[in-house]
Amino acid sequence: MKPTTLLLCASLLANLALVAVFVTRSSAPEAPHAANPNRAAAAPAPTSANSSALQAAFASGDVNALVAAGVSPEIARELALARKLAQLAAKSRAQANTSGDSKWWRMRANVLSAVREQQLAARRELSEALLAAFGDDLGLGGSDPGQLAFLSPAKRDALRRITQDYDEMMAKFGTGGIQLASDKERLRLLRAERERDIAALLSPDEKLAYEMRSSPTSASVRSRYGDAIESEAEFQKIFALQKAFDDKFPREALTGRISPQVMRARSDAERQLDADFRAAVGDDRYTALRRAADPDLRNVESLASRLNLPASTTNTVAANRDAYAAESQRINNDASVPFPQRRTQIQELAARAKTDLTRSLGGEAAEAYAPNSQWLNYLQNGMAYATTPQPGTTITSLGASSQSIFPVMPAGATGPGATARQVFVSGAVPPDVALGVDRPLAGGNMQVMTFTTSHSETTSNPAPTTGGTLIVPAQPAQPAPSSTPAPKP
Repeated sequence: MKPTTLLLCASLLANLALVAVFVTRSSAPEAPHAANPNRAAAAPAPTSANSSALQAAFASGDVNALVAAGVSPEIARELALARKLAQLAAKSRAQANTSGDSKWWRMRANVLSAVREQQLAARRELSEALLAAFGDDLGLGGSDPGQLAFLSPAKRDALRRITQDYDEMMAKFGTGGIQLASDKERLRLLRAERERDIAALLSPDEKLAYEMRSSPTSASVRSRYGDAIESEAEFQKIFALQKAFDDKFPREALTGRISPQVMRARSDAERQLDADFRAAVGDDRYTALRRAADPDLRNVESLASRLNLPASTTNTVAANRDAYAAESQRINNDASVPFPQRRTQIQELAARAKTDLTRSLGGEAAEAYAPNSQWLNYLQNGMAYATTPQPGTTITSLGASSQSIFPVMPAGATGPGATARQVFVSGAVPPDVALGVDRPLAGGNMQVMTFTTSHSETTSNPAPTTGGTLIVPAQPAQPAPSSTPAPKP
């Protein structure tokens, strides 16, 4: 529920309490009081008939009945909504009391699914009460009224009912536990039926406008590039390109084991999408969009805003990041220097970079930023990086944010006989694959899928990155020296 809705609900509950006191007092005999010459003339006491009507209207929560009983329309609307909130609270308490499970710490999948269904049902009831009281549910029904202002009130209401109906039906198959193949098929059918119902309700232009405002593709474009997009026409260009990509490579298909062919096809399509973005908006706008979508620089921007740092802070960090990328690649490409020495030189860059960050962000902010900085982690592990995808690599960003830092393989790493292996890095580098570093880069624990053209495998290990797919030369780690002496000839 939105914060504004919560505040409104709190206010309405307070009004409910006040009016309840008023109703109770108005139905009770008034106690005699001493004469007071300064007291204004009291209003006529309500008749028993009016009092009974008011009590009945209050109990029903019906706006028209409250108005007929003498309550102002404004207070009547607030009372009706407050009554609905009280009913929902009572229902929630009853459900909690009848759960029958005293082991409150359990998080069973069936309980989570039931809670989700209860939440959706409660949201519908409260949405209906808001509409009855104010003619607007403040977005509680799942759509932002401001964004749907291009639709008539009747179509907004019908659209709200469609989305609520399907949300409640899909909740039965999309939460908790392992998702069965039949669950996925039901969800697919429900999504398709929802799209058909919406298409039947809206004209083609209205449907396009609706999708640009409320679809998952819209959410993705807005979260990545929204702050940099200058006009609705520019948004529409980017949305159309992203929508075509999403329709061809839906995210729900990127679960479980993914074949090398699918990953390669998706990666190639994503490279083409990037080129299409540039062609659609031009080089200058493309640069601005990439900057807005850069998760690393977003972190810098957030720190700079919070700490009231100079407006140029993000540009300074970005320039330093580019400079260290170029320097790390220069060191990386010097095959005349043994790799261990190159690695040490790149690690020395990390120390210099940390000093620059402290100068730009301050000590505390630099310490907070560093663990989340992929490029700094690369340097600390002696690995070069770039801020653009490198030729010959296949990069796919599967996360919510665009990838902005890319590893660069050291010169001479690919020797004769090295086997090209594709690594889907949603987490870790397997222990049998060397990326030119002695140990995996810093990160979390997530799954990695590695495969060659002949077989595939999965493994879990500490992660170097938070997303991406790349082609790297697989260099199986050398076996550890045996402690058992070799047999004498």
